[in-house]
Amino acid sequence: MLRNKMKKIFFLVKIINKALKSTLGRKNWQGFYEKLHDISLTGMNIGKGSGVQSSGEIFCLNYVKEKLSEQKITIFDVGANVGDYALMAQKFFGETADIFCFEPSMANFEKLLINAKGVKNIKTYHFGLGEKNEKMILFMNEKSSSLASLYQRQLAHFNLEMNLKETVEIRTLDDFCAQNNIKHIHLLKLDAEGHEFKILKGAGSMIEAGNVDFIQFEFGGCDIDSHTFFQDFYYWLVPKYKIFRILKDGLYPINKYRETNEIFITTNYLAEKQ
Repeated sequence: MLRNKMKKIFFLVKIINKALKSTLGRKNWQGFYEKLHDISLTGMNIGKGSGVQSSGEIFCLNYVKEKLSEQKITIFDVGANVGDYALMAQKFFGETADIFCFEPSMANFEKLLINAKGVKNIKTYHFGLGEKNEKMILFMNEKSSSLASLYQRQLAHFNLEMNLKETVEIRTLDDFCAQNNIKHIHLLKLDAEGHEFKILKGAGSMIEAGNVDFIQFEFGGCDIDSHTFFQDFYYWLVPKYKIFRILKDGLYPINKYRETNEIFITTNYLAEKQ
């Protein structure tokens, strides 16, 4: 059924491509193709990674839950912000999960404490994770900003200026796990506004030992400012992991790196240990 449906779609694409052949690369058609490009990105769920409820993260949690057979699991929520994702994960897994939340911003951490108050299996830590143990500057456009980043992002095209600063503590995931006797992470969720790849590098020992099952990470506009490419994630994780783009109702496999993967609009990906 699905194979026949795909054959029909590819046949239709061939017909459309043939019909539009005379318009390809033509100046007068660029507006049309830019709009078509935008529609295609939306169709691939690219640029839809910022909303916990609409990004596909709910499907992703279901997928991870079905794959795990352990009685007790460990979740790391790195860049926890005010706790929306952690609370959603807690609803999915209940008390079977220990959820570790890391948030370097003081204003966001204070809200996280309020939101997670009374939830016994959510543990909160007022520092971020990265490639090494150090102090760094966190840049914000406003206090308690969801855009707070360790990179002074250029956002003039959104009429935003990252002109507020806060000195924050950064530690490595490997060191934290060693100090807290954490042997295994079932789900490592990264939303660190461009610092995701640095966090993975600071988790090198845990990843190399096969002690991280799933890694959910964002890739998008923040990576322009951190000078990170999708290629960095791909070659760091493959072949130990299989990478998927998270959709609203499923996962789409990234079987091979392509330069067209370098689309800097916030999108969520899931890496599953092979």
